Amino acid sequence: MITKLLHLSDLHFGPPLRRYLTEVLIREAHQLSPDVVVVSGDLTQRASEHQFLQARAFLDRLPSPLLVIPGNHDVPLYNLFLRFRHPLRRYRSFIAAKPDMAMKGEVENLCLVGLNSTRSFTIDGGRLRAGQLDWAEAQFARSPQGACRIVAVHHHFLHDGGHQRPIRAAQYLLRRFADMGVEVALVGHRHWARAERATHGPVVVQAGTATSNRGKGEEKGKNSYNVIEVDSSTIRVTCCRYRAEAERFEPLWTKEFRRPARQNYSRGDQ
Repeated sequence: MITKLLHLSDLHFGPPLRRYLTEVLIREAHQLSPDVVVVSGDLTQRASEHQFLQARAFLDRLPSPLLVIPGNHDVPLYNLFLRFRHPLRRYRSFIAAKPDMAMKGEVENLCLVGLNSTRSFTIDGGRLRAGQLDWAEAQFARSPQGACRIVAVHHHFLHDGGHQRPIRAAQYLLRRFADMGVEVALVGHRHWARAERATHGPVVVQAGTATSNRGKGEEKGKNSYNVIEVDSSTIRVTCCRYRAEAERFEPLWTKEFRRPARQNYSRGDQ
C-alpha cells in the first residue's frame, strides 16, 4: 500500500504572494488526493491578522487532514510587544492552537510530528528545545507498529552554501531523530527543494516556496512543492515545479530511498 503526502512550505501570504498560484495549488492538491498535507511554516510574510486570515482561507480549501507548523515569518517582526511577549498569538488564533502537533494513527502507515522551531530573539534562525524533543519521542513511541515516522520542522538541517545557517545543533537533532526511528524530516525555509539522506540519519526533504516570488538558489524566482510516497520498502520524493507555459506544476525530479528492513530504536520503543 502506498501512502501519499503533499508537502507545501513558505506560502508567504502578503506582498510576495503570487495569488494565481493558490488556485493552481488547490486544484492540483485535490487532483493528487493525498492522504495528508503538511505545511512546514511561513504561512505569512509579516504575521498580520489580514495575512493570517488569507492563509486560513487557503488552508480550509486544501484536502484534509492537515498538519501545519509555524515559520519565522509567522512571528511579528516589528510589533515588539507581540514578538517578545506573545510571538504566536495570531498564529494560535487563526491557524492552530498548538504550534507543536502530532498525528498518530490518523493517516495509515504514517506517524507525523510537527515541531515549532521559531524563536522571538532571532529574526531568521531557529532552534528546538529539549522538552520538545522529549515530547516528540513520546509521540513516536506510541505510534502504530511499522508506521513511517516523519517529523516536520520549518528550519533546514543541511548546509547548502547559502548565507542562512541550518537550525541550531542541526547534526545533534538529526542524530536524536534517528534514535527515535524518524525516517523522514520535512523542512522549508530555504526556498528551494532538495532531498538527501543525512549521514546516519533520516531522509531530509526540503520544500521550495509554493506560492511566493522569493524562490532562491537553484529555484530563484521559481515555485515548487513535494510529493512523498511511502510504501513498505521505499520512500519516493518528487519535486513538482510550476511551469508558466503549461499553467501547472510538473514533476522536475524524483529520488527514491530505501526504508530500513527493521528499525532498532535506542529510545522510545525500549
